Amino acid sequence: MRFLACFVFAVAIIALAFHYAKPLPGTNFDESFLPKPSTVKYLAVGNNSSAAGLFWIKGLTELGESYLQSREYAYLGHVANLSTSLDSMYYTPYYFVGGVTPIDAEDTSDYVVLRRGVKVFPDDWKLALGFALRLSNGPHPNNVEAANVMRPFFDSPDSTIPDHVRTMYRTFELDTMQTEMALEMAMNDVMQPRFKKFRRSFYSKIYRILGYRVSMDKKQDVVYEEIKKIVDLMADGKLHPQRAYAILLSMKKVEAEEPRQTSANAADSAAADSTESLGASL
Repeated sequence: MRFLACFVFAVAIIALAFHYAKPLPGTNFDESFLPKPSTVKYLAVGNNSSAAGLFWIKGLTELGESYLQSREYAYLGHVANLSTSLDSMYYTPYYFVGGVTPIDAEDTSDYVVLRRGVKVFPDDWKLALGFALRLSNGPHPNNVEAANVMRPFFDSPDSTIPDHVRTMYRTFELDTMQTEMALEMAMNDVMQPRFKKFRRSFYSKIYRILGYRVSMDKKQDVVYEEIKKIVDLMADGKLHPQRAYAILLSMKKVEAEEPRQTSANAADSAAADSTESLGASL
């Protein structure tokens, strides 16, 4: 009885302290409370999947409210990390985060979620594709890891994987190389039997290697059509690979240089500056 009275007295003191305490200064930062997964696992008493679902639903609710209030919600990746840490087989957060997060977003809190997703679901090419594109276009592009993520799908027995997705790992690899080396590797791939049915995908790869943006209307793109013609001739044995390599390399796009300021323009600019300064002094 004495212990209970002491406990009630202590709770009353704490309540009074909070009631009369001065409010903390505002930070204008809407911080969401997210406990550690280890703490939640301890409190969930074996109901980790249920707790993961509750946190994820709460995260989606806050995300929806942020859209309605036209403000940014920066905690979705953290909520997904908590949910998938509690239940790694919870597929929805992986798929949702991979689909909602812009591939060029500065916040990389989604990386840990997507890495866990491709590890837990290694045969899901859609999850892998989303993560690879995120790695390649994120604030710190990592085409090496992107290539490693997509490489297992080249010879996957999954018939739903599109051909351009199967060879996408090669695109990431080529993007890490210098133009000459990347072009040589792409042409070697064209000649390999394992890439025979993917020849069309190498037209666009070589087009990108040479510094061009993929055209929406490839049939009217003279450069693309020329690349296609040369690659086909080489693959069919009608053009020597070294000759094809030299022709393709000569087609490399030259970046336009900014026009240099001539001496006359420089003199005019200096005179104008002097006049302006004189007028200001007067």
